[in-house]
Amino acid sequence: MAAAAVLAAGAMLAAALLPATLLPAAEAASGHGAASPAVRGAAALAGQTAGPGTLRPGALRPGFIRVGSVTLRKCASKPLDYCGGIKTPLDYSTAASPEIRITFHWLPATRRARGTILAVEGGPGYASTGSQWLYRQMMGPLTQNRNLLLVDLRGTGTSTPVNCPGLERYGRTQHQYGPAFNHLVARCGAQLNHTWRYRGGGWVHASDLFNTAYSARDVSRVLRALRLRRVDLYGDSYGTWFSQVFASRYPAALRSVTLDSTYQVLDLDPWYTTTVVTARRAFDQACARWPACAAAAHGSAAHGSAWALIGALDRRLARSPVSGATTTEAGTAGRITVTAETLVNLVNNAGFDPVVYQDLDAAARALLRHGYAAPLLRLAALSVGFDDSNEPLDGFSDGLFFAVSCTDYVQLFSRSAAPAVRARQYLAALRREPPATFAPFSVVQWTQMDQYTEAYSACLDWPTPVHLTRPITRRPPLVPADLPVLILSGTLDSLTPRLHGATLVARQVGRSARLVTVANLTHVTLQDANDACPASIYQRFVADPAGLASENTSCASAVTPVHTVGSYPRTLADAVPATAEPGNTAGRLARQAACAGLASVGDEISRWPLLAGNTDRGLLGGQVRFHPGAVVRISLRGVRWTAGATIDGTARWGQATGRVTARLTVHLTGQPAGHLTGAAGHPAGGAAVRLTARWLAFARPDQPALVQGSQGRHKLEAVCLAP
Repeated sequence: MAAAAVLAAGAMLAAALLPATLLPAAEAASGHGAASPAVRGAAALAGQTAGPGTLRPGALRPGFIRVGSVTLRKCASKPLDYCGGIKTPLDYSTAASPEIRITFHWLPATRRARGTILAVEGGPGYASTGSQWLYRQMMGPLTQNRNLLLVDLRGTGTSTPVNCPGLERYGRTQHQYGPAFNHLVARCGAQLNHTWRYRGGGWVHASDLFNTAYSARDVSRVLRALRLRRVDLYGDSYGTWFSQVFASRYPAALRSVTLDSTYQVLDLDPWYTTTVVTARRAFDQACARWPACAAAAHGSAAHGSAWALIGALDRRLARSPVSGATTTEAGTAGRITVTAETLVNLVNNAGFDPVVYQDLDAAARALLRHGYAAPLLRLAALSVGFDDSNEPLDGFSDGLFFAVSCTDYVQLFSRSAAPAVRARQYLAALRREPPATFAPFSVVQWTQMDQYTEAYSACLDWPTPVHLTRPITRRPPLVPADLPVLILSGTLDSLTPRLHGATLVARQVGRSARLVTVANLTHVTLQDANDACPASIYQRFVADPAGLASENTSCASAVTPVHTVGSYPRTLADAVPATAEPGNTAGRLARQAACAGLASVGDEISRWPLLAGNTDRGLLGGQVRFHPGAVVRISLRGVRWTAGATIDGTARWGQATGRVTARLTVHLTGQPAGHLTGAAGHPAGGAAVRLTARWLAFARPDQPALVQGSQGRHKLEAVCLAP
């Protein structure tokens, strides 16, 4: 591998560090020097006044503005978005350090600005600028009077991205652990140590310079360069780690802090045992709180709880992995092998992917009770393909993930020891850990998970650090008592759980913090599809941080449970039928067909956000196509949810309302004649079931799907549990 990585800063305008106030450039379309309302609002926020030496309107080229001392160029119109950057030292410990570039996007408030939200992405490794649409959605009406600042932390996005080709091109999603993978991680660290040189000196030992403390210092410089007053800091996942570090070091720069799905910087457990402790409870709750799964599980006493079922599935897969044809995350035909290690990753992925909570229990029962592997294969292919794969640069930097993990995170070995010593320390730690810690999984099984979830062994050969920069240097409380801190935690989040995670952070932050636990949500509550409740809490908090203690958070306990699948019927005759309503004359099989049709639509609604494109295949075949928009249109052709029926039709899914309307035709195939009878016993023949159904994507159990239609001369009036 070449020593020099591709560490481009992108096509950003060079920072112009001039002592001028914020004044807009002339608008390109009009040629006038007047600023737009959004830019005038940003200028007012900066608190600048015209005076000697001020850059006059028209002095900048069209499409450029000055914010503080930095010149920004317009990089998008809808929404209005300006791009810029500054230079900072790679190594803050010496004046001989080479410089790197830190880049950011500035989205002015659409009306008059009253402040700025600084949002920081997780990973570590994700570019904050890559999640712009998520953050604007999170802000809701706050976009009218809050600017949005997105800074790509050093090594991410276009902020001198860490590009380690071996990791970027690895692409073996079920094998991201072990000696071969660890070797690629070590090569990445060695590459960083032979990329930059000190002025007049040798190589910069950069493998430990992409730490969180230095990233916080970079962002502090960005805020000073933009001459921003106290900002509202939002961090999710690793962004909460960054936010704790930043808030503890630069509290005067902040008006408020929001930690969404946080884990502690101080006193972090290198085993992350709260993950499995939380998962045991979360899988049981996810099944018990939705009637379809609760009813099906009650009839599965042989396996007990949802977590006991996972234990049975682990033993089954350890004896004999399951292989077969399935549908990939790209919506195409493929094959996959599901092993016990795959199950470990599925359990961990559930912490941020509610589709696993939704599908795994029923998929496990289908395999264990009926030898029916199709649901498990399809779930594993989607989760492994989406959850365990990473975006390419500039969206995600694999190298940066390990540069932070191997530098800042506590390990099961001494980072200052030689690699051979580390290996012995690591094996000794595995032997000492009680075998039941991660039950039903063994300690070895658990630690061989995807190392992008937890880097248990990946850092064994990372270069020994030279610069030891502690993320947090102060003791709790980490922030002043007058800095409000909102902490959001989902009850199904096993990655950064409330247990010894958010609760501990709340104590460490101090008495200005308030922890809000949101029921039935997974990792990063404000990026969950069912995020209306945390969004309302967050928006009210930013509007009035001082009112945090009295904020109404009652919605947090009432969020709709995950619609966990009750069962995967192998044939239509095994499906749960819709409940007949007054006026219904359709028979049982027609009502089974109705619920099967709705289940296929609900399945596709859950899969679509994880698919690589806008096409999919039904569980047992058929074609599905998505037409994105404010109302997503879903077309089904020959889709088979069970044997014995094919489904054609369309569904419309409103993104703002969550309302789903499906118009389907379910063709009955290969059914025994005795099943095709009406409610009064009259033969129904092989007539197709035609129906219209309406429901809410996040319906409560008491909000069923309403079904109307017919089978031949027989009227269908029924309700199904909303899929």
